[in-house]
Amino acid sequence: MSLRFSSDASSSASVFSLELHPRYNAGTVRNVVQQVARSWSTGVLRQLNALVALPRGWDGYRAGPVRFDTANFALQLLESACGDETPCPQIIPGSDGDLQIEWHLPGGDVELHVAGPLRVSAWSSIGGVEEHAALTNDFTVAAQWLCSLAEHDGAAAAAA
Repeated sequence: MSLRFSSDASSSASVFSLELHPRYNAGTVRNVVQQVARSWSTGVLRQLNALVALPRGWDGYRAGPVRFDTANFALQLLESACGDETPCPQIIPGSDGDLQIEWHLPGGDVELHVAGPLRVSAWSSIGGVEEHAALTNDFTVAAQWLCSLAEHDGAAAAAA
């Protein structure tokens, strides 16, 4: 059983949901990250939900899972910065409940380290040009990098 809370069902923004998981007791509530579908959304949601469900010590030491607020913020960042045809990124957990979102394509690389809500360190290397940025709630730079990465990746594929 799943309960979804949203003020506007037609919105493309992510929604918070509570899921009663069948293998737990009937009263157990589990947070689940959800969003409206885009070409990359299924893979991103699968990765984020797996990362918030990691057991303590997943790294062989004492690292906890990715924090739910960090995963939800990362999803909002992706909704803002990614177009419908943006390739699905790799999402890697950090040992402090943080995560790294990465695209590594023949045309270049983009990496977004999400330390928590409103705390993102961004890096790109596209066409031999490296850039760094600190992001909070404006992801225009990341969106521009991803558009440029798609253009360079298309050019690299055409040249091959």
